[in-house]
Amino acid sequence: MSSILVALAVLSLLAFVHELGHLIAAKATRMHVEEFGLGYPPRLLSLGHLGGTCYTFNWLFFGAFVRLSERGEPGTVYSEKGKLARAVFFAGGPVCNLLLSVLLFSICFATGWPVPHDLAVGVNKVLPGSVAQAVGFEDGDLILAANGRETTSMLDLIIYSRSVDGDIRTVTLRRRGRRFNLDLPAGAAWFVKPETRGVQLRDAAGWEELVSYPWPLAIKHAVERTAGSVGFLYSIPIRLLRGLIPMDVVRPVGPVGIAQLTGQAARQSAASGGWFPLLQLIATLSSALAVTNLLPLPGLDGGHLLFIGAEALRGQRLDPRRENLVHLVGLIVMLMLILMVTYHDFAAPYPFGR
Repeated sequence: MSSILVALAVLSLLAFVHELGHLIAAKATRMHVEEFGLGYPPRLLSLGHLGGTCYTFNWLFFGAFVRLSERGEPGTVYSEKGKLARAVFFAGGPVCNLLLSVLLFSICFATGWPVPHDLAVGVNKVLPGSVAQAVGFEDGDLILAANGRETTSMLDLIIYSRSVDGDIRTVTLRRRGRRFNLDLPAGAAWFVKPETRGVQLRDAAGWEELVSYPWPLAIKHAVERTAGSVGFLYSIPIRLLRGLIPMDVVRPVGPVGIAQLTGQAARQSAASGGWFPLLQLIATLSSALAVTNLLPLPGLDGGHLLFIGAEALRGQRLDPRRENLVHLVGLIVMLMLILMVTYHDFAAPYPFGR
């Protein structure tokens, strides 16, 4: 239950910041905003009017929304505004999410960023009665190498394992400061998945040093981290097509998967007495939300920007009613995909959110 509440709070924050970005962009481009609501209707109370906008507090306390005024026929919202103003409006939400990501990453770098040393793949858990336990794996082991090949990340280990069809015969471990080789039996494949033959893997193992950076340097690192996250997310399709990333490792995560991840981050924050795990996750999710919304797909901000780009090339705007119909269909398809991902999250829980 606590994981669900934390997930709802995180998603609500991300949605609020996104809509706040649209509000700021609308005000900057002199669009008439009729209502900015905290949560979703039905309305609980009106917080007052400012600059021609009614600010409301609503019963479904999740996220926020921006309601622009309509001119003329329904579906012709903000049609009197030019291409640049509309593009700024739709870009405002993702930009605000990126700024939130930079802010949270900056806090993380300023208050103490864990710098890993002796990078290795960690054994998160060994299941009782499993082959891994019989072989000799223990919780907390560090996998330094497989078949003599150094492994610094879980993804690296999985990709290498698949390249040899799971035929890994020796792993180099570090356990309580001692380094030794562990022989693995033949038979089923090893390490072709994050959870194989009773051993659950985790990334960023080894020992960590908390490093606090001065604020100017923290902001610089935060911008680089956010840019790196955005670049990596956009590169995922290319990496998948080239076989650099296994399809089942980079899986889409729905609300249930996010609840699992935020629950794990909240538990880690409570155990460590610091906010780093939760703040880092929120910053990463905020970047992911920005990237997702900028995809040129109907129903997303990027889809609207695509239509504005097409309008600039054609020299004439498409019929707003047809455009809205395309976006409506896109939203319906998106909701169906979210339902499918949510079902998958229930059927096969995200392994790193446990």
